[in-house]
Amino acid sequence: MATALLTRLTRSPLLGATGLLAGLTVFITWPQALHLSSQIAGHDDGLFSIWRLAWIAHALPGGSHLFDANIFYPHTRTLAFSDATFLEGLIAAPFLWLGLNQVLVYNLLLLTGIVTSGIGMFVLVRYLTGRVSSALIAAAVFTVAPYRIEHFMHLELQWTMWMPLSIWALHRTFDEGTPKWGALTGVFLWLQFISCVYYGAYLCIIVAALALMLAAIRPRQAARAVLPLGLGAILVAALTLPYALPYIANARTLGPRTTGDVLSFSADWLSYATAPGPNWWWGWSGAGIEGNERHLFPGLIPPTLAILGLLRRPRQMAWLYLALMGLAVTLSFGLNGPLYRWLYTHISAFQGFRAPARFAILAWCASSVLAGFGVEWLLRSTTARTARVTLLAALLVALCVEAGSAPLPLVGQSTVVPPIYQFLKNTPPTVIIELPQLDYNPTYMFWSTYHWQSLVNGYSGYKPADSLDTLALMDTLPDDESIQRLQELNVHFILLHQAFYRQDDYSELLAAMASRPELIPSGQYRDWVGGNTQIFELQPQRR
Repeated sequence: MATALLTRLTRSPLLGATGLLAGLTVFITWPQALHLSSQIAGHDDGLFSIWRLAWIAHALPGGSHLFDANIFYPHTRTLAFSDATFLEGLIAAPFLWLGLNQVLVYNLLLLTGIVTSGIGMFVLVRYLTGRVSSALIAAAVFTVAPYRIEHFMHLELQWTMWMPLSIWALHRTFDEGTPKWGALTGVFLWLQFISCVYYGAYLCIIVAALALMLAAIRPRQAARAVLPLGLGAILVAALTLPYALPYIANARTLGPRTTGDVLSFSADWLSYATAPGPNWWWGWSGAGIEGNERHLFPGLIPPTLAILGLLRRPRQMAWLYLALMGLAVTLSFGLNGPLYRWLYTHISAFQGFRAPARFAILAWCASSVLAGFGVEWLLRSTTARTARVTLLAALLVALCVEAGSAPLPLVGQSTVVPPIYQFLKNTPPTVIIELPQLDYNPTYMFWSTYHWQSLVNGYSGYKPADSLDTLALMDTLPDDESIQRLQELNVHFILLHQAFYRQDDYSELLAAMASRPELIPSGQYRDWVGGNTQIFELQPQRR
């Protein structure tokens, strides 16, 4: 089997690598491949991502109001309250327009992000080493990173293919000094921005640092790379600015992230000794440590290969990537470290980012290159073909076993539209609020993709202060203050989902609502759990 794999890789390296990386992705995310159209990761962000993809497909034909999504009514630019995942949305749109299952489209994009990230690493390390086998192991390391399981519910955080491809284009710019490669560096950076804003900003820092280090060790190449890289910088700035404008406007309106919020999503040294809970071998290390941003343990095999990479000759490039990895790790410490603290204090854009720990994926990117160097050193120490094939197969198996986390926890997600949302789909455009809120807002957003009414409800990275005030007022519905707030928001329909209330509380709430002259009972419909949803029509405030 290993010999057949090597033969395929020799004949068509990229195609063979793609097939292997697809298999690795299925393995580490098992059993997702069996339930592509019916199950997602057991986390609210899966529903949130489906809503983002569906909104982009819904809004693209109109164009002008792309960022004015239907949540947190009456706020505007609500798509930019979190990462818009614009590139993923562009790719999904034609399939959603054709009526394909939204869960299927989301899951395929999620797994595609993982596979193509490995392909990007394969391209980079094959260029740096000239060896398919080294590139394959580096790609496998990047593909099966425990970080991916930690963020399995985050669509945008799996789209990391532009990281190695940006670095590859940067190397080609220094090596060839042509405008084509400088421009391509800028385009890849832009694609990372519109795939994941976090990663776009973080990648710019790493690419700039790599460019400075390459310039320091290769001054002659740097001289001819200056103009192409300048072209790349102009391109990424010009392409990214229109996309960044809604985020800039929101930052001015909503204010920066608080230091407490950023600290809670900043890594520390312990994070790199803590594995994601589902990991077969190391999951115990995360016991009692909460949060899904600070379980960053890479395992033992990838660091071992990275250390061996430092033995590669010439060693200059290996030490450069070690420095790059150290920089990314340092930045992942966020406000726990001085470097990111300086960026947070002096560069306003960084005050909008909540999770510096996500710099860890760039550390993993650099360490994957080092792992490829380590494999290159091992292969140079082994001349027999059989020994090389055995080494390659053993490394792939060992990486898979150490990264194993299956079965991942999945939850079913129906796409059969319940009667309550069929009713709303056939209603003229209006404003609604669904109760209770809190844990159910992502679900309400998912079902809104079938009717696109404006929701007072919302779930996102940012939550406007007045929306939180409205949420608090709903605890006392239907008193005068809560009714007045809903009238001020031009709410037309109030939906009460019986299944999510205690029976006594629901009966009392219905009686109280029925006693208000402003509220008119407008029928009951079944929702997605098979429970009754009572609709009340709210009369406008008298002027």
